[in-house]
Amino acid sequence: MNFKQRGEDLREIIKKIRDRTFEYESRDKPETSWTRYDQAQIWELITYLDNVRDLVDEAERRIISRTPPKKRGPGRPPTNPADIAKVLLLQTYTGSPNRVAEGLLLLFREKLGIDESFSYKTIERGYDREPVNEILDEVAKKILDEVAKITNKCVEGDEVTFSCDGTGFSASNKQNYASKRQKQKSEKGGEKSKDTSDESVDDSFPSSNTTARMSFTYSVMSVGVQYKLIAGMALCPNHSRGETTMFPDVYQQTISNHSQMKEMLGDGAYAARWIVDMVSSNATPYFMPPRNVTFKAKGYRGWWEMLSGLLDDPHEWLTHYHMRSISETVNSMVKCRFGATLRKRLDPRKETETRLKLVAHNIRRVGYLEILEGIEPHWPRKRKWRGP
Repeated sequence: MNFKQRGEDLREIIKKIRDRTFEYESRDKPETSWTRYDQAQIWELITYLDNVRDLVDEAERRIISRTPPKKRGPGRPPTNPADIAKVLLLQTYTGSPNRVAEGLLLLFREKLGIDESFSYKTIERGYDREPVNEILDEVAKKILDEVAKITNKCVEGDEVTFSCDGTGFSASNKQNYASKRQKQKSEKGGEKSKDTSDESVDDSFPSSNTTARMSFTYSVMSVGVQYKLIAGMALCPNHSRGETTMFPDVYQQTISNHSQMKEMLGDGAYAARWIVDMVSSNATPYFMPPRNVTFKAKGYRGWWEMLSGLLDDPHEWLTHYHMRSISETVNSMVKCRFGATLRKRLDPRKETETRLKLVAHNIRRVGYLEILEGIEPHWPRKRKWRGP
């Protein structure tokens, strides 16, 4: 088969896939132990609070161990940032305002291992408080990122396939990201670019029709398709930045947390030559190409390899690719459980609030995995779940 014929056959396959006329066998549905699932729901709050306490304490211990000591200046000692982080994660779980969160602190102080109480204004400042969001160590790691990294260690080596997707979190009840995204796609429908270069891809997020204080906070995240833990995340309040611009940061976080990654999945927004080539150096990429795709690699060898895999065995390729929907499942899980509109109005605080939702998902999820899958967390714990 000559080069031209291969290109035509590939475009025909992609057209059938995008038109949903390509026939292939769907994967089997996994079995669920509903008895264990019931137990996971019963124990959810208990395991969440235990994990918040133990994870934040472990993150604090790791960060302090690699951070050079700093001489404290005059004045009252600052509130322990780890204690503030615990309250913020509790506040995220309950979806409560700052004043109610202060009451929750009084109620759950002993459970969370917090030595002293503090006011709701301290909780409020925690959203832009430097020690809470950015620990001053050699690589400026964030405490919430540290917690997310620890949770991913539970499945390191077992989780090897990841799916990437973007979404938005609104600060207004009058806006819905999914409807905005659908409207954006419909407005672009029918506009088929004759240029298939990477620069012609418009991957910008849908813009908000309200003031900046009430607009979306956009996120791109990578998700393990087997255990549904978020392995990497990037946040931005600017809709024009786009998913592909945020992808390298997410990809590097995923590689850092899971060095044995084998596959990376994503929709057509990530089917750019430079992204495919970057991923192919460590894993096998599965990104849906556009209808007018060509085999012209333009110096990116990974592009040729991905397209050849789709053309040579489309059924096998799609078996891997369609696991991409797991990232949309996790988006739905986060918004169903932590779906309250963003309360903050300043962009840095909105980013922190969004990050808290994603980290809270991981903390909640590891509690379910321990009961459903028997995956025991590896960090030091004061109490373990021993069954009903």
